[in-house]
Amino acid sequence: MKALILIAHGSKKEKSNEEFRNLVSLVREKNQDKYENIVASFLEFEGPSLQNAVKELAFKNASSITVYPFFLNSGKHVVFDIPDIIQELEKEYPNIEFNLLSHFGTSDKIASIISQDI
Repeated sequence: MKALILIAHGSKKEKSNEEFRNLVSLVREKNQDKYENIVASFLEFEGPSLQNAVKELAFKNASSITVYPFFLNSGKHVVFDIPDIIQELEKEYPNIEFNLLSHFGTSDKIASIISQDI
């Protein structure tokens, strides 16, 4: 099974976390042909963590998990924390192929989206 995990920072404010979950739901609807499972995860303040999301997908027999960091800039979480967590997960789940995508902020489409909105 091919899966996608979108990971966000997480917030103490539930409304912020719910906005991300809603975005993940929209991504899920639009990409059912690419991934059999698309889930949300969070680094802090909210669950599931990346580790727990992977655990759940491993239980569902995921063979490939792509991780998409929903972060605007390449700070500590993008450069160190997420790659380090994935390195540990690769050891824990050697039968799963992990693919870490570039973070959201690197997308060439962001300037176009802003331009349309303004």
